[in-house]
Amino acid sequence: MAELTTIELDNYSVDRRPSIKEADRVKLWVRSGGRCAYCNKYLLDLVYGVNVGEMAHIVGWTKKANSPRGEADTPLNERNLVENLILLCAEHHKIADSKEAIEVFTVDRLALLKKNHEARIFRLTNLKDDSESVVIRLLGNIRGGTVELSQQRAMVDLLDCDNKFAHFLDSFDKQGVEIDLTTLPEPEDNWDNYWSMGMLIIDNAFRVIIEGVKKGKIRHLSIFAFSRIPLLVYLGYKLDDKIPTLLLQKHRGNTESWVWPEDGGDIEFEAIQTQNSSSSNVILVLNISGTIDLSTIPDSEGQNIYVLRPKNVLPTRDTVRKRKSLENFTKTYHDFLSQIEVDHKSCSEIRLFLAAPLTVAIVCGRGIMRNVHPSLAIWDYNGETYAPALTINSRETN
Repeated sequence: MAELTTIELDNYSVDRRPSIKEADRVKLWVRSGGRCAYCNKYLLDLVYGVNVGEMAHIVGWTKKANSPRGEADTPLNERNLVENLILLCAEHHKIADSKEAIEVFTVDRLALLKKNHEARIFRLTNLKDDSESVVIRLLGNIRGGTVELSQQRAMVDLLDCDNKFAHFLDSFDKQGVEIDLTTLPEPEDNWDNYWSMGMLIIDNAFRVIIEGVKKGKIRHLSIFAFSRIPLLVYLGYKLDDKIPTLLLQKHRGNTESWVWPEDGGDIEFEAIQTQNSSSSNVILVLNISGTIDLSTIPDSEGQNIYVLRPKNVLPTRDTVRKRKSLENFTKTYHDFLSQIEVDHKSCSEIRLFLAAPLTVAIVCGRGIMRNVHPSLAIWDYNGETYAPALTINSRETN
C-alpha cells in the first residue's frame, strides 16, 4: 500500500499512519492462532524464529482512493481495532489488497473469512486431551465408482460431527489413506481373488492400528469407508469392539459431507423370521436401504430365513440417515445374534445378504464375537446372481 502523508480522522489530521495498539495486536494473533486466515500457514518461521505474518485491514485505514475498501462506512477511529483486522501471510495480504483482486476480497468476504478462521481456531484449541481420533479411510470402487475424501474434508467433518481432532497415520502419499482398495480390479473379473486380496490389504493396514492400540497410542478411531459391502463387513470384524469407534457415512446428493445430519426421524428396526426349518443354519437378509427378493437367494429352500428391516417404513437409501438410527440398528442386530444362540444352538454359520448402507455393513462385522457367534458368510451380487464372497469368524481363522 502506498505511503500517505496526511490522514483525515473524525476531528483531526495526522501526518503518519496511526499504530495498532498492543492489546489489539495480541488479540488478533491469539484469535488467529498464529496462522494465516486464508491459507492456514503457520506465521512463525521455526528455523530463524522470524514473524512472517502481517496484520491486514478489512476496511482500509484511511478513506483515500488508494486505500483498499477504504470507502466503507466504518468510522476511521475504529479501523485499527481488532474487529477490523485479519491476520494473513505476506502473499495473501498482498493479493487481498491488490487492485486485481479487490472485487473478490470484499469487506463482507474478508469479515466472513476472519470469523470462520477464528471460530475454527477456538474450537481446535478448546479440545480436551482425549479429543484426538485416529482417522481410518478405506476407499474402494463400487461398480466402477468411488469417492474423493481429502484429508481436509475428513478433518472438518470429524470436528463438526463429534468435536474430535483428526490424527492421520502416515502413508505413502502422506494423506493418510490407510486402506486403499481402488487399485483392485472389479470383483466380477476374478471373484475369489478380489475378496482375498481385499482382505489382505486390510490385514496389512491393521498391523499398525493393532500395535497402536496395544501400546495405548490409539484410544479412539473414526472410520470413513466406501467400498464393496463384504469388505466393509470384514473391516468391522477387524475393528471389533475393544476401542471406541465413530462411523461416519457418506451422504447422497450434492453435498460432500460425511457428517450425520440432525433432521429426519429416528428409525427403529425388527428381525422377522419368514421361513422356519429344522436346519441348524440360518440365512439373514438385511432389507435396510432396499429390498432383496427372497426368491433370488440361492439354496434357500429348507433353511431358516430371517429378515431384518425398518419398522413401519419402507426401506430406502435414506433409512439410516441419522446416527440414532444406526444405533437402533446395532441394538436390533445384537439382539438377533443373541436370539440365534437360544433358538438355534447348533448353528455354525449365518449366511448374510445385504441391501444396506455402508455403515450398517461395518456394524455387522463389528458385532460378531470371536469364538462365540457362528461364522458369518457374506454373499454379494456378481451381476447375475448372489455368490459367496468371504467368511468371517470361521474356525479355521480363529
